[in-house]
This record gives sequence, C-alpha cells and structure tokens, in this order.
Amino acid sequence: MAVIILALIALAVALRLRLGSASPLASTPSAAVFDAHPRTAAEHRAQAEAHALGHDWNGAVQEAMRALVRSLEERGLLSPRPGRTADEATAAADLALPGHSDALRDAAGAFDETAYGGRTADETTYRRLTALDTALRSAKPVDTARTPAGRP
Repeated sequence: MAVIILALIALAVALRLRLGSASPLASTPSAAVFDAHPRTAAEHRAQAEAHALGHDWNGAVQEAMRALVRSLEERGLLSPRPGRTADEATAAADLALPGHSDALRDAAGAFDETAYGGRTADETTYRRLTALDTALRSAKPVDTARTPAGRP
C-alpha cells in the first residue's frame, strides 16, 4: 500500500514539473508587463489603439501604460528594468517629472485594477492615460544631469 501511495505522489510531482504551475496568474497574458523581446513605446501605443478600436478598454489601458513606461525608458528618464511594477515605474518617474505625480499614480492604479484587480476599464480611463503619455513626452525633467531614476 505504501508503495502505491509513493508511486502516486511521484507521478503527481512528475506531472506538476512537466506541466508547470496551474496558477491562473501565471497563464494570464495581462500579468506580464513586458515581453521577452521588449517592444518600443510606439509599438505599445499602436497595440493600445488597436485594443481601443475593438473596445477592449482593459487591453488598451494596459498597453497605454506600457507605452508610457517604455517612452520614459527610451528618453533615459527610467532605467530599463524588466519586471518593474507600474507603481515602481511611476514612483521612479515622479523623481524626474514631479509635476505629474497625481496623474502617474492614477495611471498605475488603472493598470493594476485592470491587470490584477479584475476591474473593467472604460474609454475615459484609456483617454486619460494617452493624454498623460502625450504630456510626458514633452515634459522636461527637473534635473537632466542626474542618474536615470529607477537604477538599483
């Protein structure tokens, strides 16, 4: 009897290792903030607009946030760091662009709510993020001579 139980346990462990985690977050596409091959801000913006055209406001909000963060990385205001959360990115961006603190926090909150909180975004939220992205693209950092925010 003990041999059968041990064999079943070994089988279960082997299946678990072979099939991977059964966690719903692990298989949710929106859980990953960036791909293995990072896309440009322009590519994220195009994907956000495609989601918006299909009235997929959650996808649009998530891609708009990714575009915003990637844009700040491309400008050197944030150091590229895969796995950074939306909250970490906006806190680091706030160091270089403190005039946008509230809007950055709202954007991170909208991303978190749609990606992890099970909430549904709307067109207004998406438009707010795209307007922030546009504003940040022309915003001048407070101190361009310092090390980019978000460096370890």
